[in-house]
Amino acid sequence: MAKYVLSDRGRRALDGLYTAIAQINGASRGVHSSFALDPTAEQRLEDLQREQVAFLQRINVLGVRDLIGQVIGLGTEDMIASRTAEEDLPRKPKYVGQTEGREYRLYDTEFDTKLPWQIIDAWSKFDDFAQRYSRHVAISVALSRIAVGWHGLTAAASTDAATNPNGEDVNIGWLQKLRLEKADHVMGRATITAGGVTTATGAAAPIYIGMNADHADGDYKNIDALAYDLIAGMPSWARSSTEHVVLVSQDLVDEKYFPMINRPLADTIDGGRSISDVVTRDIIMSTQQIGGRPAAIVPKFPEKTMVITPLAQPNGSGSSNLSMYYQEGSRRRYIKDEPENKASLVDYNSVNEGYVIEDTDFMVMAENITFGDRP
Repeated sequence: MAKYVLSDRGRRALDGLYTAIAQINGASRGVHSSFALDPTAEQRLEDLQREQVAFLQRINVLGVRDLIGQVIGLGTEDMIASRTAEEDLPRKPKYVGQTEGREYRLYDTEFDTKLPWQIIDAWSKFDDFAQRYSRHVAISVALSRIAVGWHGLTAAASTDAATNPNGEDVNIGWLQKLRLEKADHVMGRATITAGGVTTATGAAAPIYIGMNADHADGDYKNIDALAYDLIAGMPSWARSSTEHVVLVSQDLVDEKYFPMINRPLADTIDGGRSISDVVTRDIIMSTQQIGGRPAAIVPKFPEKTMVITPLAQPNGSGSSNLSMYYQEGSRRRYIKDEPENKASLVDYNSVNEGYVIEDTDFMVMAENITFGDRP
């Protein structure tokens, strides 16, 4: 097979991309040496991901200083009203939130990409080549982060994508955090107690949904009944939140909750046309409610699963119980030509980040949900 050679137009576009990235990130030595992103560029990258993948607008994405620290406790509805008599001074301010002594831990995560010469030549005809590339990377990184948030179980020293296609070994995601930190808020999985700590990390314990379901066995006649029971398992102060959203997997809902929508054709990164990836990039809200709360399908969500927790509004109002923390100043990037990889652009990205539930009282989940009567 003949070796593909990058065209002069492709080389000019690629050199222009290198220059643009160096200028935006303040990489004085250029992009072919490892460089850190300055705070402005770091925030611009986060903003670009949020613009391209709407679900990131509904959670908290926060920069923190340390690799290990206390959970910030955003969005917790604490009672702070008080009064202090003169003899009881000084006044004692309260933190607006609840850390509960819970700890977060960040792990180095790599988001490395490569681009074949043929694709660069195809894109080089567009004046916005650099912007197209940036959007492409932003979408890939954002969707990868969300997938790990739902599916992540461990943080392995070296990951194996073949065995863990959803990033199960990249980081400890939100669902696993709840299994580990609040076992009594998880349905559909057996609990395990070791060293005095109980977690919901045992074998699957399927929940059955069917007209003849027996509630005594932990089963339900419909999805709504399950949602109501999950909410009832929250403490009263958490149960009353008006910001709860019922997140469900596509396999659990039908036309009643999510009527078919017209999915328009959308421009793809390579200049072609394909079915819009709204179902993979955006949060889809239902006009119907489940368990009396708004229902939504979110990107990369695991099948047979339901989660109820507060999410922020698209305009940024309200509070979200789900967060991603990244260590400020930890982003590293290194771009170069790698003919040995049959790619003209290899983009090495890394950042220290982790997943956090701000308050586990405000989150419940059911997994291993199955339609039909219990055998």
